[in-house]
Amino acid sequence: MKKDVWFEEKVNDQVGQIVRVKEVVLSERTAYQQVDVLDTDQFGRILILDGAINVGEKDEFISHEMLTHVPLFVHGDPKMLLVIGGGDGGAVREALKHPVDRIDLAEIDQRVIDISRRYFPSVSCGLNDPRVSIHIQDGTRFVADKKSTYDVIIVDSTDPVGAGTALYEEGFYRDVYGALTPDGIVTTQTESPFFDRNIIRDLYPKLRRVFPVVCTYFAPVPFYPGTYWSFAFCSKGVHPLNDLKPTKRLTRRIKTRYYDEQVHRVAFILPACFRELLQGDK
Repeated sequence: MKKDVWFEEKVNDQVGQIVRVKEVVLSERTAYQQVDVLDTDQFGRILILDGAINVGEKDEFISHEMLTHVPLFVHGDPKMLLVIGGGDGGAVREALKHPVDRIDLAEIDQRVIDISRRYFPSVSCGLNDPRVSIHIQDGTRFVADKKSTYDVIIVDSTDPVGAGTALYEEGFYRDVYGALTPDGIVTTQTESPFFDRNIIRDLYPKLRRVFPVVCTYFAPVPFYPGTYWSFAFCSKGVHPLNDLKPTKRLTRRIKTRYYDEQVHRVAFILPACFRELLQGDK
């Protein structure tokens, strides 16, 4: 790519978004994917994996806070956590605001971690915390032999292309179920309800065949195509609203920029058109 160009992320043949690029900071093909780091006015530096925006400096906190604090405040006392994907470190950074004992990070691509440490220090700042153990490994394989180990698992996945496809399969979520403690919770991003309706229709029945509790929630994420983004909350019995422990945020003095109790509750209120899409999501 050249300097002062436009980056275009296509959703399909008819829809996409473009961002004016001030500078191409890095463009590299790793063993697993194409990685680009671009400097922009609108989002600051952005991390692009296989042509899709993964992190935008100015508003990455929204998706990372919603993936992380939603399950952690519902659980109330999480000690053992697993982050699958998320080599940029954003989910780890947010999880470390809680009194956790250990966070395992399973990231398949070492270069994503290296690049994030160098070019996104505000996002990756928690990766050197002594409570964090980094495993350069396919997350689907890492979780497969873990039994009743984790209180919370956060699947910070890419789109369902390439190596990320396995993170949308029922077998993977059966392994995640087995790796959770009895009151364990898993959250994952589930794409745009506007542009990825087929992905959502395919994924949620798989989740419901595995977990007794499957609930959808939303947040606006400006750097994702469509802006309105969906997430799944799944557990063996814990409910994201009935079991929310909001006082934990006050007593722990956890600072967030987007997430709070009101946002948590409102995020699970689904517009009629999306209730119809999800068919029976509660």
